[in-house]
Amino acid sequence: MNSALFENNVTKKIAVIGALGALTVLFGLLPVIGYIRLPWGLAITLLHIPTILGALIAGPVAGIGIGIIFGLTSLYQATQSAGGLDILFVNPLISVLPRLLLGATVAYLFMLLVKIRLAKPVAAVVASVLSTLLHTIYVSLALYIFAGSQVSQLMGGAGLGAFILLLLPNAATEAVTAGIICGAVASILFAIHTKKSKLSQEE
Repeated sequence: MNSALFENNVTKKIAVIGALGALTVLFGLLPVIGYIRLPWGLAITLLHIPTILGALIAGPVAGIGIGIIFGLTSLYQATQSAGGLDILFVNPLISVLPRLLLGATVAYLFMLLVKIRLAKPVAAVVASVLSTLLHTIYVSLALYIFAGSQVSQLMGGAGLGAFILLLLPNAATEAVTAGIICGAVASILFAIHTKKSKLSQEE
């Protein structure tokens, strides 16, 4: 049973990677689009949305491919940074690896949820929310594993647990945003795909 729409179609998979990869680059280069400033001071990013969507509709290869583009965009942004935590993302193990893992996590988590008989729209929402939260943990772990001393210094000696707790409000907001956007888009695409499949069978 195929969970993703284009799991066995190489051409469509490449098209998904190209389109959503380009959207990721656009979000990364234009922060006014890629980030939403909230009235109470938080900023949520949309940069993870294309990676999640790609994994949901085209499987793990697409998710990983778009995730790598996401990471490379983050790496480029780090080269333009004046300092702080952002400059640490010039290390691809911090900027690219967690985003690659995000793409794989979404795809396999979604397939697992579908396999245990969860409806695809519900599975898409759950996978989007959980993978976004896991992405925050991946990034935090990468920072502490590959640049622990610098992070600790910048954070005033705070440990990994405190660092993750500090990021939780943003992570939770981004997770809810991912669940709403990716769940809605994936549900529409799944419905269209199901309808086309039924029409083809009737013909």
